Amino acid sequence: MISERLADFARSLLSWRGALVDWPDGAPEGWAILPAEEAALFGVSEETRLSREAGEGRLAASLATDFLERAEPLLNQAPPVAAWRQRDAFIKKASSEETVAKAFDWLNARVRVRGGHIAEVEYHRWYFRAELVSEDRWEDVIAVTLNSRTGARVELPTLTDGGEGEWFNPSPPLADTQPRAVALAWNEARHRATLFLDRMDAKRKRDHDRLKSYYGALLKEKKRSRTMPDDENALAKKQEQSLVVRLELKRKTQELDERYTIRAALSPIGLLRLTLPTLAIDMSVQRKQNEGPRLVYWNPVLKIMEPLSCSLCGQSCYAVAFTDQTLEPLCAGCFKEGRHA
Repeated sequence: MISERLADFARSLLSWRGALVDWPDGAPEGWAILPAEEAALFGVSEETRLSREAGEGRLAASLATDFLERAEPLLNQAPPVAAWRQRDAFIKKASSEETVAKAFDWLNARVRVRGGHIAEVEYHRWYFRAELVSEDRWEDVIAVTLNSRTGARVELPTLTDGGEGEWFNPSPPLADTQPRAVALAWNEARHRATLFLDRMDAKRKRDHDRLKSYYGALLKEKKRSRTMPDDENALAKKQEQSLVVRLELKRKTQELDERYTIRAALSPIGLLRLTLPTLAIDMSVQRKQNEGPRLVYWNPVLKIMEPLSCSLCGQSCYAVAFTDQTLEPLCAGCFKEGRHA
């Protein structure tokens, strides 16, 4: 739900800015102790109630309020990047080979597991504001979390309010994950906005039909009006009037299409870099005459093997093929389309 996504963004933003936040996942309300500057910016007291619903004496993370507009100066004061490091995590001690075999299906290559080791992995949680503006408006906040090493999307829960880690000043990231996050966010925005797009299409069709009906009736009336067979002036005038009606219908239709044109925007509003201990599993991939290393990760928070990311479409996948030369991963769809040379 959009309310939960906004709450997640609010928790991360306020914690990053030094607030003490107590707002459990899924709870409709919580509490925060804000620094004086942030409290003044949001127009609330330093000790304030957090909520998904607007109301007096509370800070509401809601699209029905000006929460995002008030938060924008916080993001503009410095690069909108925060970093959090998880201190400890339970790492599974089961057989790496068995764990990988249960999770993945290798479609066109021989894969051997060589072992595993503990590794800190950085995850990038990008927050985007998505807007579609037409006769009506649709907007949402979209969070996309990627493993910065594999590029795979990982649905991590909120980690920053659990007290098991620390905020720190990060060095520059080793990988630029924004392009892939943008592509995934656009796909998710289109999916979430399906009802809005369907509604706009229905309203546009309804208004088109009304125009055609109205001007069609005018044209029929012009045709029914009587003129003498030899009255050339009257006939020419009737033809001219019919042309005027058709031109007016065309103009009105163009105006209608312009009114229902959808203008889309996707703006990054923050990046949270999460560092997490994981189990990195070393593998050797052999495809035809080529062989090379590949790493996959067991995530201790989700307690699952993370997927790989298709090198062509970017989708996460557990049924994996590999390209012939570079041994880059491919999802089953791209592989079946023959895009694996």
